Amino acid sequence: MRIVVTGGAGFVGSHLCDRLLADGHEVVCVDSLITGKREHADLLAKNPAFSFIEHNISKPF
Repeated sequence: MRIVVTGGAGFVGSHLCDRLLADGHEVVCVDSLITGKREHADLLAKNPAFSFIEHNISKPF
């Protein structure tokens, strides 16, 4: 299943993404990196089922 996680580069969100990937899901992480960390997304990006979009969800795409 493809799952979108907002705030996926933060502490809680990155752990959620990690768990979802471990369970075999495809994860799309959307984060503005205001409080999240690029390093969290970079670690998750080693998994081909993970993709990252840097975007503030309070603004239109």
